[in-house]
Amino acid sequence: MEDDWQDLPTPSQEMKKVTESMDALRIAICEDMDRDADHLSSLIRSSGCAAEITRFEDGGVFLASCPAGRFDLVFFDIYMGKVSGVEAARALRETDEGCGIVFTTTSEDHRAEAFEVEADQYLIKPIQRDRLIRVLRKWVSRLKQPRNVCPVNARGERVDVPHDSIYYVEVYDHNCRVHTASGIIDTGSTMTMEDFVPLLPPPRFMRCHQSYIVNLSYVAGIDRDFTMKNGDTVYVSRSLLAKCRKYEHELDKWRLAEAGREDT
Repeated sequence: MEDDWQDLPTPSQEMKKVTESMDALRIAICEDMDRDADHLSSLIRSSGCAAEITRFEDGGVFLASCPAGRFDLVFFDIYMGKVSGVEAARALRETDEGCGIVFTTTSEDHRAEAFEVEADQYLIKPIQRDRLIRVLRKWVSRLKQPRNVCPVNARGERVDVPHDSIYYVEVYDHNCRVHTASGIIDTGSTMTMEDFVPLLPPPRFMRCHQSYIVNLSYVAGIDRDFTMKNGDTVYVSRSLLAKCRKYEHELDKWRLAEAGREDT
């Protein structure tokens, strides 16, 4: 008898209409079983959602080739070889807070880990089409909402950089450099730190030094200076050290504000 997923319904016209005016959803499937990866890919395509799908057979391969910001949504099989889906999701979340995470598994045993990495869904195999469509609809709806962006003059070319992809801005060799999930944008002499201050408002962003504005979402810890989740160091002025040590409180305020906006 043929597998029931091989005879899928035609693409959803409703989903097609919702996604026709937006870029394709960038989706990664991290799954070491070809049959399960084929199943999930077919379900996504049959949903009518415009999607670019990239497949990986191992969590380690995914992490080695996927910088933060590359994908909108990642499906992680929990039980994989060298690097499990949970391990890969934890590593991804360290550098990318905006990416959606969905766990796919045959077991209910890892819901606590899913909560820990703020996973958007926990799908039990075989994945049901209606549950998958709910996940896709959520992400399509989220991506259609206006995103806060910072207009950066990159040596004469305007680039709108989403706030959630900016790690920090620094003055380097008399020029401003924007460190992002996708790399460093050098403004040359076209922008100053004073230009960035109104573009990157608190509480998510903090000017912690004459030469630095930091995104609190990507701070891993603070001693004398900020240690970022990507391993970089962001320097803190002595006069602002006490304020910066309250960064957890500042970040909590920002998260509550964001949660309130999403609920409206």
